[in-house]
Amino acid sequence: MSDDWMPLERTIGADLCHGFMYMGRSGEIHLYKHIGTRRYLNIGPDGQCYRYSLTGYSPIAREDAIKQALN
Repeated sequence: MSDDWMPLERTIGADLCHGFMYMGRSGEIHLYKHIGTRRYLNIGPDGQCYRYSLTGYSPIAREDAIKQALN
């Protein structure tokens, strides 16, 4: 598994990674886009999830980030 995919694998498990595309990084934050919902799951190197808004990235609870990306 590439270093780029490690944050996603640790966050949602290897079985669900196939539903995401790696879109790149914004600083230290890895950006993953769900293939079906077209929503992002943004994960820092320490596992912290982030929500993007016009003012930038702000921390969000992991469970909330996963729900938003998958629904």
